[in-house]
Amino acid sequence: MEHAISMERLTTPWERMTNENWLLRFIDSLLRGCGQVMFQNNPLTGLLFLVGIFVNSALLGLAGIIGVVVSTLTAVVLNADRGAVRAGLFGYNGILTGIGIAFFLKWNLTLPVYIILASILSSIVMMGLINMLGPRDVPALTAPFVITGWIFLFAVFLFNHLQPTQAIQPALLKPSAAVQTDLRPLPMSLTGAGLTPLNLVEAFFRGIGEVFFQDNLLTGIIFLVAILINSRISALFAALGSLVGMLTALFLLGGNGHWIYHGLYGFNAVLSAIAIGGVFYVLSWQSAIYALLCALISAIAMAAISVLLSPLGMPALTGPFVLSAWLFILPRTGFQALHPVSLADVTNPERIRHMYDEHALAH
Repeated sequence: MEHAISMERLTTPWERMTNENWLLRFIDSLLRGCGQVMFQNNPLTGLLFLVGIFVNSALLGLAGIIGVVVSTLTAVVLNADRGAVRAGLFGYNGILTGIGIAFFLKWNLTLPVYIILASILSSIVMMGLINMLGPRDVPALTAPFVITGWIFLFAVFLFNHLQPTQAIQPALLKPSAAVQTDLRPLPMSLTGAGLTPLNLVEAFFRGIGEVFFQDNLLTGIIFLVAILINSRISALFAALGSLVGMLTALFLLGGNGHWIYHGLYGFNAVLSAIAIGGVFYVLSWQSAIYALLCALISAIAMAAISVLLSPLGMPALTGPFVLSAWLFILPRTGFQALHPVSLADVTNPERIRHMYDEHALAH
């Protein structure tokens, strides 16, 4: 709790300023939206996420800002719940949508317009899923981003003014081809080839960075520090999730070495581990194991959805995370060893655990 108290002292002056100034209040909502991508309702965490994105790519950073601004403004204009808007719950899908579209499509004058339209839709889809899933106390997660992303990425193949990159060209799988299981960097990298400690470190941090499509070691480090600022528990599970995704693909199942090195088996596992490890379940040794199992399943789901979409040239996005997390959240009331957290009570894992302990003592 000392960490939470020190963070509260740090953020109190900023919160006082945001209460007195509408522009700062809006900026605060935007930063929280950035942080909510990894379940961190903290403007400083969100700011560091943006810094990490710009460290890797200014263009992707710009696309992310367009996405989070437009999606949040959409919620404001349509008079969505103020508390949800302030907490950044309409911004996190927007920033992912903006970055995702900019990552898979080539930049031209049409692309910003396309990002704006997609970001508007992400907030509409978010509200639809809130209405559909909220009564069941199930979170929308990044499903609005996944649905919106797939719609707008599939569509480009019939639009002449938008050009896809090589990353989403249709490609038939070759079952007879040998899977290259060695962990290795791209040929032009100076990093030593093969299964080396340095390559394992690269894969670990890239798995965290790829949550925002950032294939960059330094960005991954910044992201992990940003999470740590808000929650030690979430930072721990982000690290464990990246490790589980990497090690599952590398040693247990023998996944593609390029994919592993660039964190593509890690990012869904990162999100799954954070979500189940203390956010939607009270942290305990049972829920910790449950979270790591969810992270492992998300790595398998990544392969499954990628195979499904490969002939169409579409990326899995965070679909494996959404599917895996929903599968592990839906049984919440059936497993007596686990203590689910109501959506209304979701804060950070430390506070959730503290509230649970206080409630247990009171009874």
